[in-house]
Formats: sequence, C-alpha cells, structure tokens
Amino acid sequence: MRAAMIDAPRSVSIVTIDRPNCGPDDVVVKVAYVGLCGTDLELLHGTSSYLTDGLTSFPHHFGHEWVGTVEQTGPNIHDLSAGDVVTGSTMIFCQACSACGAGRRNQCSDLREVGLYEHPGAAAEFLRMPRRTVVSLGRVTVEPEHVLIEPLVTVLEALDAASVSPGDRVLVVGAGTIGSLSIAMLSRYPITVDVLEPRSIEHLDSGTVTHSFTDATHLTGQYDVVVEASGGAGALGTAVGVLRPGGKCILVGVAAHTESIDPGAVALAGISIIGVRHGVDHYRRAAELFPLIRPALTALIDSVVPLTEAQSAFDRLEGHRTRPKVVISVE
Repeated sequence: MRAAMIDAPRSVSIVTIDRPNCGPDDVVVKVAYVGLCGTDLELLHGTSSYLTDGLTSFPHHFGHEWVGTVEQTGPNIHDLSAGDVVTGSTMIFCQACSACGAGRRNQCSDLREVGLYEHPGAAAEFLRMPRRTVVSLGRVTVEPEHVLIEPLVTVLEALDAASVSPGDRVLVVGAGTIGSLSIAMLSRYPITVDVLEPRSIEHLDSGTVTHSFTDATHLTGQYDVVVEASGGAGALGTAVGVLRPGGKCILVGVAAHTESIDPGAVALAGISIIGVRHGVDHYRRAAELFPLIRPALTALIDSVVPLTEAQSAFDRLEGHRTRPKVVISVE
C-alpha cells in the first residue's frame, strides 16, 4: 500500500509498505483523510521530543488525526462492519497499568501513540487500530472536517478542567486549531470570551469572541480562566499574570522551551495551573458534537492536499495561511 513517510528532516516521501494484518480484536481502516498539526511539523523539522527522546526515528510514519471507513474487522468484533465511518484515539492506552485500572486512561503509563511512536501513522491507505480505541460515526459521508474530532477531544478535556460558570471572563491564548476549537465550544456558554492572537483570526465567527487582542500589553482586567493554547514563548507568564485570585490556567499548548514564573505569586493568589494531556474518553462526545459545530470546523480548514503531494502539504502548513488546518486526502 502507499504511505507517506518523513524520511529525513524536511523530507517527505511516498513509499510502498505492507498492508497491515487484522488481529482478532482489531479494525483495519481504509483511511480517507489525515490532518496535519504542529506536532507533525516538529517531526518534519527533526526537533520533536519524540525524536530527541529516542521514541521514534527516521523514517517516521506520521499521521495521528484521521478518519476513514472500516475495511475489515477481527473475529472478536461484532459491533462494526465494512463501510462504517470511524475515527480513533491517538493514544492507545494499555488497559493494564494502575491508571487504566483506576479509570484514568488519559494518564496511562504505558502508551503507544498513532503516528508518533510505537504505532504506524495514518498517512497511508490502510491503518490497523485496536477496537477499544475506535469510535463509529455511523453511515455518514466521510468529510475532511472529521479529522478535527481528534483535537476536539483535547479541548473537551480542557473545558471539563476549566469548569466555567455563568458570567466568567475567559481568555484564550492562541487561535490555531486548539484555540479556535476552544472558542467554538466556549461561545456556547453564557460567558465572556476574549482571544489573544497576533495573526489573522478571520476564520473565527465574529460572534464567538467579545474582544480580540494582538498584543498581551493590551489586555485589560482580570480573567477567571485562561486557556493557553499557543505554546508560545512567554504565554504561561502572560496567562498567570492576567488571572484573578483563585483563577485557573488551563495549559493545552505544548511549549518547545522552558519558562520561569514566580511560584510565590501563584501560591499567594491561589492560582491553579492544570495541564491537559489529551481526551481519550471524549471521542464519542466529540462525534456527537460534530454536527452542532460543523460550520466552525469547516472554517478551520485551509486546504486539502492529495497523499501523493504530502511534501507540499507540509510546505503549506509551514507557510503563510489564514486558516490553521491542512488536511491530506488519501482517497
């Protein structure tokens, strides 16, 4: 089967690899679309912690945001059939560690991650997945927007941690995919939502944010919750600095650098900083929300590029875009 591989820093090739076999508890998916994000870009640059920590190496088979149709099921699978549209978790939880045993699958200590380490990516014609990590979308038309279910589950985990109340002031730092999805969901609450983003935010519905800022020095007042979705330099310090006493910083953006904050100020203000790893328990919920926020999802997609032009998809992701998401079409 055809697959796209990052074979060296800044180099993507189309190769032929073996089609995956279907185990008794597995599902083989005919992949339709694969989303690219900043994590894939770090892999392309050779700067990803997955590479520097030795979890993966080149050639790397990428692709962790995906959607497709069931091609084959193992003999132990009776609730899916060929043609069902499915997506699935990036994190393949082990079901054997203490965290999984306690129902905290999001904190599994023995993970494999699709397209990141120890499990092949979805940038291929077929993908094998354990049934426990797959969610059915039913007999629907497969769409590029379905790849956004994967980042949406992380946003749902973040919003559960934020636990906003009516009347809260919330600041979202960053209007990339995660930040934009956060705004799309938060706009459904009776709260004030502001955004801090230096780039264009024309992909956001004008009615979803109250105020938009391009520079942190222009922020006014205090916030009950800050969702840090940028991973940008100084973003954590900015978030902590604008919180009211007792406020929450929900840390979703993954920074590629260290940052210093004043722990005394955090303690004396009673501020909570909550890291969000993923949202493995929210895939079904995200699938159910899909039709409700479909226009917001469509607005995030910059371009859809065929698998054979995967290198140009990465070039587009790295270049100037007015919308955050680049999608690869495998069909």
